[in-house]
Amino acid sequence: MNRKNFRRQRGVSMVEFVIVFPVAALFVLTLIQVGFIYMAKSTLNNATFMAARAGALNNANMTVITDALKRGLIPFYQDSSITNDVQRMTLAYMNPNPLRNSVLTDAFGPKPWRTQVTLLSPSSDTFADYGVRDNVKRVTYIPNDNLQYRRQDITGAGTSIAGSRSKVNIRDANLLKLKVVYGYELKVPLVGYVLRSVMCGSGGTGAAAWGDTNIIESIEHGSISYCKYMPTNDSVHIPIESYAIVEMQSRAERP
Repeated sequence: MNRKNFRRQRGVSMVEFVIVFPVAALFVLTLIQVGFIYMAKSTLNNATFMAARAGALNNANMTVITDALKRGLIPFYQDSSITNDVQRMTLAYMNPNPLRNSVLTDAFGPKPWRTQVTLLSPSSDTFADYGVRDNVKRVTYIPNDNLQYRRQDITGAGTSIAGSRSKVNIRDANLLKLKVVYGYELKVPLVGYVLRSVMCGSGGTGAAAWGDTNIIESIEHGSISYCKYMPTNDSVHIPIESYAIVEMQSRAERP
C-alpha cells in the first residue's frame, strides 16, 4: 500500500465504530431488557395463579382475589438494599415515601390501567344457567358437589350438558378463570425511550397518505390504548398479560 492510499484510509475505523457502536449498544441493552421482561412475566404468572387459587378457596370473591394478587406483586417493588426481609416486603407493599413506588401506590394507585383484574369465569351467564338462590346467606351460588350427576342448567333445558346461555357444562362452570394485565416498568436505560418514540410517537412514522400516525395505530385501528402505558411525562411501561385457570374448591357466590 502506498502512502497516498494509506492517507485516504486513515480514520476509517473510527467512522465505522461511530456508526456501529450505537446500534450494537442498543441491541445489547434490548437483550437485557427482554431478559427482565421474561422474569417479570414469570413473576406475574405466579401472582395470577396464587390469586386464582385464593379465589377458588373463597367463593370466587374478588376482594380476596385482588388482595392475593397484591401480595404476589411485591417482588416488583422490593428494595434489595434493605436486608431485613420483613421491612423490605412491608415497604414494597406500602411505602410512605412518595418518591418510592409500592404495590398500593403504583400497581393499585391512582392510575387504574396499571393493573387490571378480570374474572372471566364464572360469568353472569354461568350464574344465570346454574345459579341457585341461598335465602339464608342471601347469595346466589353455583353448586360444586356431585357434579357427575348434575346434567341440566337451572332453566331445565332438557338433558343438555351445556347451559343455554353460557354454553358450558356444570364442570366448566366450576372453573375459575382469571385474567391480569400489569403495566411493567422498563428498567434498562434508552430502551423505553426508543420503544415509546417508535411505537407511540407521532411525526413521520406513518405513510403520508394515511396521515401523521404512529406504528401501533397503523397496525391495528383503536390499539392506541396500549400507548397509555407510555406517557411522555412518565416512565415507560408495557402491558403484560397473564391467565390462570383453577378448579373451584368452594361454591362460587354472588349477592
